[in-house]
Amino acid sequence: MITILKKYIIKHFDTISFDIFDTLIERDVNIPSDIFYKVGLKILGKNEAETFRKDRIEAEEKARKSKLGGEVTLKEIYLLLPSKYYNKLDVLLRTEIETEISLCHAKENIVSLLKELNGSKKIFLISDMYLPKEVIKKMLDKCNIHGYNNIYVSNEYGINKISGRLFINVFSVEKINPKRHLHIGDSIKADFLGAYRAGAHSYHIKRKSRLIRLSLIHI
Repeated sequence: MITILKKYIIKHFDTISFDIFDTLIERDVNIPSDIFYKVGLKILGKNEAETFRKDRIEAEEKARKSKLGGEVTLKEIYLLLPSKYYNKLDVLLRTEIETEISLCHAKENIVSLLKELNGSKKIFLISDMYLPKEVIKKMLDKCNIHGYNNIYVSNEYGINKISGRLFINVFSVEKINPKRHLHIGDSIKADFLGAYRAGAHSYHIKRKSRLIRLSLIHI
């Protein structure tokens, strides 16, 4: 399957981009907010872990509303946690980052495609995420994911993939022709429709699955 897909990509596209979370890497949790529970458990104890999960979710929701659809940073989220956490903000934030890194692993089937394409195409990683780029690079290094030309993370630009604006920014900076570009990711809204809004092609993969489902547009 990967070999067939590689041949197709090489023939039809000049540049490739991959989503990162749930595409190239996954975390060893059932749902993303389990990360927050683990942070609360480690720093605050069992009695406060679930409360911290809920408060962390609400803080992120408030941060996103304040940005009117733009992307937020992890620090901006933590500054909106209830005041009872203020004396532990630094350790909670640091523990969330450490937990993210410790629980990530590669999705080998998708990573193998990236490695197959390395050297034949320019490859970019594009993510809608609040984690700093430096943290994401550490996660990629831990998962032995290399061979990409550049990483673009939404919180550095205040724009996201869902709107198509982050893609448009990448295309402008890298001088990419969207009609000859393929983006690969797991999110219908951010990856499939976001790339469509930017005039590019997309390839949708099933989340939590080792199977790949072709969803090309504009061909």
